[in-house]
Amino acid sequence: MRSHFQALSRLFCMKHRLGDRAVHAVLSLPDAAFVPLAGRRPKLDGQRLSPRLQCLANGAKRALEATAVPPTAMQLKLFERLQRGAALAQMGDASRRDLTVRGGEGDNRRARLYEPERLPEGSGLAVFVHGGGWQVGSIEAYDGLCAFLAKAAQIKVLSLDYRLAWEARFPAGFDDVVAGFTDAVDRADELGVARDRIALVGDSAGANLAAAAALHLAADRRYRPKLAALAYPAVDGDLDRYESTFLFRSPLSREIVHRDMRRYAPADADRRDPRFSVMAAPDLSKMPATYIATAGMDVLRDQGEAFGERLHESGVEVAVRRFTNLPHGFIGIFVDPRARAATEEIAEAIRERI
Repeated sequence: MRSHFQALSRLFCMKHRLGDRAVHAVLSLPDAAFVPLAGRRPKLDGQRLSPRLQCLANGAKRALEATAVPPTAMQLKLFERLQRGAALAQMGDASRRDLTVRGGEGDNRRARLYEPERLPEGSGLAVFVHGGGWQVGSIEAYDGLCAFLAKAAQIKVLSLDYRLAWEARFPAGFDDVVAGFTDAVDRADELGVARDRIALVGDSAGANLAAAAALHLAADRRYRPKLAALAYPAVDGDLDRYESTFLFRSPLSREIVHRDMRRYAPADADRRDPRFSVMAAPDLSKMPATYIATAGMDVLRDQGEAFGERLHESGVEVAVRRFTNLPHGFIGIFVDPRARAATEEIAEAIRERI
């Protein structure tokens, strides 16, 4: 047990450089090994995190609180290290190749295309937008998750690079996602996918961008997404309207979300713009079919579910699934049985709808 504790302590020391395999080995330790670092696991809203997830949530909160502007190379690497380590076993689920897509300024931006074995021509495509609070995150960080989604949903996945808040403020990220999606549609034949089976998928801040882009694009029949699949999305800049904002403290807290929203969208008017707060849109009836996954123990839970209610009231085909006893950021944590099962269910929901 002492060796387990030492390994976990090293994992959350940002000065210690562990490779993907070492991180994966540590995260895969028995759940009991996480008890010493997990500390108190409070029961909140009738839910409790496992020792592994509590430990990860506590460590992630400390890292998020310390994130500088711009993030240091070590801070960027820590996020990438944890994401890749949690999904290392899924890296081989699909082949991958790098390419470029249009960016929001007419420039070229990086992207990565994932394709599982024996996928027929004319398959569906998920254009994936990574999370990270508009501050961190990368194509590389989500490598394992995107490969898994491709195989599990039997589609191709195109993971987009977009400008983070410290590179360019609102609406730069939104513009990059819209441009990348429309470029994917325009190049459907080249990518070997069906033009009418292209979805937008994102988690957290990526789901914020995906939701806003989906609403924006839906008015144009040429680029209307087949589906918007959103994992614990940030959809409303007015955090204090929702009870869950005050219920949970890790890995996200109200203060962290409040800060990160303002790093990306500093002006009050920006945070009321539907390109940032899709809940501010007066009309949601044109939104494409939408699947929303929320985490039961997440600051953003209630606003994601409120978005689903508004979509339903607007006549949009929508499904909302709350995954209880899970924190923000659970998608892709394949080393945890409950988080893995939730990620598998989300992939199946995408498969059924594309």
